[in-house]
Amino acid sequence: MLTDKIIVIIGGSSGIGYAAARMAYASGAQVVIAGRSQEKLQAAAGGIGSGIRTFAVEIANEASVEGLFNQFSHVDHLFITASDVVLGPILDTDSSRLQSTMDSRFWGSYYAAKHAAPRMGPGGSITFMSGTASQRPSPGGAVAAASGAAVESLARTLALELAPIRVNTISAGAVDTPLLDVFFGEQRAAVVENLTHTLPVRRMGAPEDVAEAALYLMNNAYTTGTVLSVDGGIVLI
Repeated sequence: MLTDKIIVIIGGSSGIGYAAARMAYASGAQVVIAGRSQEKLQAAAGGIGSGIRTFAVEIANEASVEGLFNQFSHVDHLFITASDVVLGPILDTDSSRLQSTMDSRFWGSYYAAKHAAPRMGPGGSITFMSGTASQRPSPGGAVAAASGAAVESLARTLALELAPIRVNTISAGAVDTPLLDVFFGEQRAAVVENLTHTLPVRRMGAPEDVAEAALYLMNNAYTTGTVLSVDGGIVLI
């Protein structure tokens, strides 16, 4: 169902975005990956296949996002994985350090939807990313949790406002991507080991697990305004 569809993936040079780009390409889609680093994008494109288009974009800058979509007269599906995540206790962290988390995840998703939607037809879809922190928060992650919850609420509203374009969110749990280093630093290995034994699925999430959910949301024309959890059951423990 994705054959020849134009799919834009912001954050497509690594992790979940890269896995989704590979899967979409294998499904016959015309894949566009965007992100901060043109060098990383080109390397990622080489690992996916021929004909991948790449664009450098700053997700938290509306002019940059608008410039990306000005390159297209038509887009079928948009998947946004790019965001900054900065953690810190509210009483001990300079608020300016945490601003980029909300700017990239919430406002970046907002900008992308705003400038992609006018280029989409009735079969189009937009998929955001949140995380289980919106349901299962941890100390030091107030802004990260709030930004995820804000994106989920944004998607539900836009599912009505932009209809019949479909708008959904994937709430991902712990996934083995470079973002784990941001969250856990030197404790990463210990956290992974613990999750492997305590998650109901008895393993860490892989980027492909979430990428499969993204392609499902692109393909399923009867799903909109939903938060699809791909978390290995972490909210249950």
